[in-house]
Amino acid sequence: MKRNIIAGIAIILAQCAIAQTPAELKAKLPAVKGWTVENAVETFDPNTLFERINGAAPGYLMYDFQELSVFVYHKDKSEDYITIQIYRHATPNDAFGIYASERPEETNFLDIGAEGYQEESILNFLADNLYVKIESPSSDVATVQAITDIARDFAKKINAKAALPSSLSSFPAANKVAHSEQFIAMGFLGHEFLQDAFTAYYSVDGKRYQVFLINAETTAAAKTLLDKYYAFTKQEGAPAEGRLTVKDRYNGDLECRWENQYVWGILNDGGAAINIDEVLDAVGKILK
Repeated sequence: MKRNIIAGIAIILAQCAIAQTPAELKAKLPAVKGWTVENAVETFDPNTLFERINGAAPGYLMYDFQELSVFVYHKDKSEDYITIQIYRHATPNDAFGIYASERPEETNFLDIGAEGYQEESILNFLADNLYVKIESPSSDVATVQAITDIARDFAKKINAKAALPSSLSSFPAANKVAHSEQFIAMGFLGHEFLQDAFTAYYSVDGKRYQVFLINAETTAAAKTLLDKYYAFTKQEGAPAEGRLTVKDRYNGDLECRWENQYVWGILNDGGAAINIDEVLDAVGKILK
C-alpha cells in the first residue's frame, strides 16, 4: 500500500501521546459503578485476527490492521457482561476506512469520538487510529446506559479532540448524502494502481452520483497513477494537468481533474442531472 514517508512520520509522532498498547488502553477504560473489568485481555495480530472474526478479517487487513485488544466488563452479582473490542490500525485514515465500510448510512449517530453510532446494545465509534466496538447480549436499560457511559468516557480519554479525516472537508456540502463518505485503501474501481481514495455520494432528484478524491502526495505520483490508468485503458496521448476524461471499459467514462498531487472526479452511472464541470470546480475551490 502506498504510503508517504513524511506523512507517515508525522502520524507516528502524533500518535505517541495516544494509547496504543493493550496496557495503555486498559488504563484508560473508565470505572463504572456496578461493573468490574476483567484483568485478562485477549489480543490478536494480523496473523491471528481470523480466530476472532473469521471471514471478516481480510477486510480489516486491507486497512492495515495492527492489533485487536478485547476487554470485558462484568456486572456485579449478575451474568451480564459488556465486551469492548479495540481495533488498532496503522493510520487514522485506515481506521476510518474500515469503520465507514461497516457504518450504516441511517442509524442513531452520536457525538462520540470522531463519530459514533448506537443500535440498542451495540455502540461503535472511531477515534484517531482506533475503531472501537462495544456490545452486550443484554439490551436492558441499565446495560445500554453503561455502554453509552463507557463509550463517552473512553473516547474522551483516547482523544477529546478526535476528528474525521481532514480530506473529507474537500467534498462540497451541497447535495451530499450524509454519512456516505468512504476511504478505499486499495483497488479503487477495481484497479490496483488506484489507492487511498476518499469518496462520497451525492443525490439529485433521487439519483445518486459519486465524487472521489485521491491525494497522491506529489505531482509526480499523481502522474504515475494516471499514466498507469491511461495504459490500462489504452487511451491515446498522455495525461496532462487539468480536465480529463478516462474511458474505462469497466466503469464507463470517468470525468476527472488533475491538479498538483490531487486527482478527483465523478462517477455518474445513475444518470443524475448534474453539471460535471461545476461539481469538479467546487472540489477544486476547496482544495485551493
